[in-house]
Amino acid sequence: MMDKVGAVITPGTTQVLDRKTNQLVACDKFTCPYAIDGVNHAPYAANVGWTGVVYAKAAANVKDAAYSFLSYMSQPAQSNVDVTIGTTGFNPYRISQFENSDPWIKAGLSSEAANNYLGAIGVSLNSSNIVLNLSIPHNQQYQFEVLDAVVSKFLVNKITKDEAMQQIAQGWEQITNQVGRESQRAAYRASLGL
Repeated sequence: MMDKVGAVITPGTTQVLDRKTNQLVACDKFTCPYAIDGVNHAPYAANVGWTGVVYAKAAANVKDAAYSFLSYMSQPAQSNVDVTIGTTGFNPYRISQFENSDPWIKAGLSSEAANNYLGAIGVSLNSSNIVLNLSIPHNQQYQFEVLDAVVSKFLVNKITKDEAMQQIAQGWEQITNQVGRESQRAAYRASLGL
C-alpha cells in the first residue's frame, strides 16, 4: 500500500469572483496577487495553532503539573513523534519537523511519501494567501452545524448546488442575527488584526 497516495497544495483556480460585478474574472496581478503561474491557490489551514493554557488561580502544584505537561508535549523529543501519528491530530509545526523526514520514515512512510507530505504542508503554510479558520464566536455553529451538514447532503446528491447555497446562507444568517451582526463583524475584523 505504500506510496499510493500523495499530497499537494489545495487546488487553485484561474478565475476569481469580482464582487462589484458578481462575475468570474481571469486572474491577473491585481485580482490574484498571490497566484502561482496564473493559478490562485488559497490553502485552508483548519484549526491551526492549538494552544495550551494554565489557569492562573489554580493551586501551585496544579499549575506546575499543567506547565510540565504542556512543556513535555511541546518539546521536540515528544512533538517530533506526535506529528507522525494521525490519532494525535498534530501536523508538523516546527521548522525542524519540515527539515527532517526521518521521524516519518521511522513511522512507516517511504522517503518519497514523507518528503511529498512535508512539502505540500510546507508550501501551504508558507502561502501568502492562506485561509485561516473562522475565528469568531459561534464559529462551530457556522462551520460544523450548518456548513458541514449542508455540504454532506450536497455531496450525496440529496440537495442541489442552489439548495445548498440557500441553506448555508439561511443558516448563517440565522446564527448572525441571533448573536448580533455588529458584534460578529467586530470579532471578525479583530481576528484579522484590523
